[in-house]
Amino acid sequence: MSIINHYSGYGAQSKEDTDALTQRSKRCICKKCGGKLTTSLIIYDIYGGAGMELYCPHCQQTEFGVEPEIYEIAQYYVENFQFNYFLDMEENDLNEQLNIAKVADMLSWLFKNLGLLDHNGLKNTLPDYQFYKRLHR
Repeated sequence: MSIINHYSGYGAQSKEDTDALTQRSKRCICKKCGGKLTTSLIIYDIYGGAGMELYCPHCQQTEFGVEPEIYEIAQYYVENFQFNYFLDMEENDLNEQLNIAKVADMLSWLFKNLGLLDHNGLKNTLPDYQFYKRLHR
């Protein structure tokens, strides 16, 4: 796998997809380390498998990212409530990073399903929760 960092060409992806990834890279951070994400062209193999993805240079892997506020909540939760999803792993920095990423995934899912998070990030206004009450009658 080869990586071309800070790639801004359009290649096989549409301009809308590329613009969406660029906007997400400006807004989101890595859910494992909390580092800045970059848009990079990932070349998967020599036969032409390539695509633009978000990439964390610190973790050296592709990453979809998470909102910074969600990362901070996840980090607080793991550190203060001693959350450990990976019980078979040795407790070290990697274990902590993976636990923060797991909690961040759960929080992102929860916020999205409560209508507090969409493709543009966290919403500033609360959704109409009457919709949710009608679903559970």
